[in-house]
Amino acid sequence: MEAKNWDLPRAPYEAGNAPANGTWAPTNQTIKDWRSVYRNTTLSVTGEGEPKATIVGEIPKELKGTLFRNGPGLLEIYGKKLNQFFDGDGLVYAAAFENGDVKFRHNFVGTKGFTEEQAAQKMIYKGAFAIGNPKGDSLYNPFDFDVKNVANTGVVNWGGETYALWEGGKPHKMRSEDLKTVGEVDEVLGTKLRVPQMAAHYRIWEGATEEEKRLIGFSIESQASFPQNVNRAAFYEWDSQGKATAVNNFDVPNATFGFFHDCLVTENWYFLFQNPTSLNPQKLLTEYMFAKCALAETICMVDGKSAILHCLPRTEKARKIGQKAIELKPQFFFHHINAFERENGDVVLDSLPWVFMDFSMNLDSVNPAFFNGGSRVEYTRFVVNPVRETCKQTVLNNRVGEFPTMNNKFVGRKYTHAYSAGTIVKDDVKWGPNQCLVKHTTDPNSEAPAQEQVWYYGERCFVQEPIFAPRPGATKEDEGWILQVVNDAGAETSTLHIFDALDITKGPVASVLFEGEHLPPGLHGMWAQDAVY
Repeated sequence: MEAKNWDLPRAPYEAGNAPANGTWAPTNQTIKDWRSVYRNTTLSVTGEGEPKATIVGEIPKELKGTLFRNGPGLLEIYGKKLNQFFDGDGLVYAAAFENGDVKFRHNFVGTKGFTEEQAAQKMIYKGAFAIGNPKGDSLYNPFDFDVKNVANTGVVNWGGETYALWEGGKPHKMRSEDLKTVGEVDEVLGTKLRVPQMAAHYRIWEGATEEEKRLIGFSIESQASFPQNVNRAAFYEWDSQGKATAVNNFDVPNATFGFFHDCLVTENWYFLFQNPTSLNPQKLLTEYMFAKCALAETICMVDGKSAILHCLPRTEKARKIGQKAIELKPQFFFHHINAFERENGDVVLDSLPWVFMDFSMNLDSVNPAFFNGGSRVEYTRFVVNPVRETCKQTVLNNRVGEFPTMNNKFVGRKYTHAYSAGTIVKDDVKWGPNQCLVKHTTDPNSEAPAQEQVWYYGERCFVQEPIFAPRPGATKEDEGWILQVVNDAGAETSTLHIFDALDITKGPVASVLFEGEHLPPGLHGMWAQDAVY
């Protein structure tokens, strides 16, 4: 790619020195800009052609591997706009780095729905957040609870194979070299899934040696079996070559519609957070049946209902303690950061819980008032003792943020540093869309407030999930790079920025500017070390 000298925007600030701390609030222009980046990609729907890109600065030559990303690529299907980006068809792209250069490739996940709609040149299938009949005719079958598998949430490259993930359905296998879809599958890396779906989140356990390295994923039923009232779940572990080393099955009681999105892993335990959600029968019968709400909107938080932490044994040591379910205060969990065990038997779990979640919120309904109090999400530490079945919860950073990442070498172990997308303002009430890169530094031995570094891209810029890439031969936890895609609503550009993870306040060391191309806000991705296709 072409290299070019360019003065990158530089606007770092430390905690406590954020612009207009406690007084800033998003304006109507902020919301308009934020909505504007949720539009169709300009990339080819057939996966052909590499976008024109310019390298600004110098990409570190030690950076070798591939950044994989997945997210909604189509927010409008032949004239019909989606007001909830979770329903967008999955677009997987990969940026392969080697010798200071980058090679980009992309492809839409060839799901049944995407393939048929592209052939028909119209919307056919209903998404989980769609209202009424997507075909637009007068026929509406309220008893049709099937929704389109959009395969848009996660992507994993492991053992030479690549899969697009969406927790509501089966994974889709893709060819690693060109990201063409092989097809929908009910097994991953040769392992049959206990439940015909796989969560979009997983953990990479590095271990002390290459032989100990593991990919750890899970699947769980959304509805309980009858009459036992348990949800079948399984955790799967694969070594670095893609060979299954463990399949641990569990029955999780009373977990119907618990919305299990992410997981945590330690040496002895797997952890699942069950949200205090349930099917709202009144909403189903009076609104969904009459095409007045989406199917997803019938899953609601229940007032006063506790969230539940399920502690599931990974080793024989934990099996002697047994499977546990610990009640937490009402809150909603999408994404977790890390977990580790302390010498006294306590387990620390760091997460980003929301105060509440309302699935009726969408691109059309969000306004500036939404970001004043309301459903905030904060960096929170849970100290749990599985034996005593106790839990203490402490907020470590009140800056609202999402999409956490960290050095995988410290997954399941004591760690100090994490990174996330974050809001401009640091306040107990006010917040806004994610417009910053944030580095959190915590003390693993206490619940002391986190220290932070922040990089603010600009008032019309909106950030995606950061990804950590370790430096070869690193001796420090935060020795590596952060890769983050940013959408600039003013310039109408999408740029992949590369930071030195030791100090993000120095700004990007290099950037890849995709000229004239739009990469819509994605959901999740991964860094595949040394994998260059």
